[in-house]
Amino acid sequence: MTQHAFKPILINLLHQAQKEQNAFFQQLPPAELTIIGKPDYWSAKDHVSHLTYWRQRLVLKLEALLRQETQPASEDFEQINPIVFEENRYRLWPDILAESDRVYTRLITLAEQLTDEDLTTFGRFDWLHDGMPLYTAFMGNCYEHTQIHLGYYLLDRHDLTGALTTYEVWANRVIEANVPDTLKGYMLYNLACFYATHDQLEQAKPVLQQALALYPEMGEFAQTDPDLTLLYSN
Repeated sequence: MTQHAFKPILINLLHQAQKEQNAFFQQLPPAELTIIGKPDYWSAKDHVSHLTYWRQRLVLKLEALLRQETQPASEDFEQINPIVFEENRYRLWPDILAESDRVYTRLITLAEQLTDEDLTTFGRFDWLHDGMPLYTAFMGNCYEHTQIHLGYYLLDRHDLTGALTTYEVWANRVIEANVPDTLKGYMLYNLACFYATHDQLEQAKPVLQQALALYPEMGEFAQTDPDLTLLYSN
């Protein structure tokens, strides 16, 4: 992969994530978009408003970075998620969707202002976990996070097949792209974990092997990852 080619690939992945998120929820029966969710059974509105909140947090971090200002304080997701849920629970779907699109557009605009070096260099920004490159914040917050919540929505409605398909399609799109091996390995690792936690152990094994070949630094963590307990005990 040539470094200069990475930014358009990242932006394309972000555009696809937004497009597929919207298509996923818009194809639901209209009544599904008006349901008021519960803390243990989120509605479509709850998932999108949650995703939007955390994307907006990334917007604030990127704006501070580009203005060379102090990063906003981190938030404890376990404390903030119930608050976000209650604040958005009774909002209307068109308003939630419009806000989601506005925040996503802002994220893309900010991404376009960054250089490939900004996006791909390890240890460049001290506010990123373990010195990871900035692209992981985009992919984690905008791509993987969306994949996870689409999976949650389907699993809550007892559609394991649909959730598996979502994970596979979203992971394979990254695997087939001209992106760093670390990112491919990370996506495969998460796919292996999803398989392992949903009784798909035979599918999990080769995917985990692929993941660790691409991202060997995950090997030690994998040995104690609770998501992989069943896999390593067999």
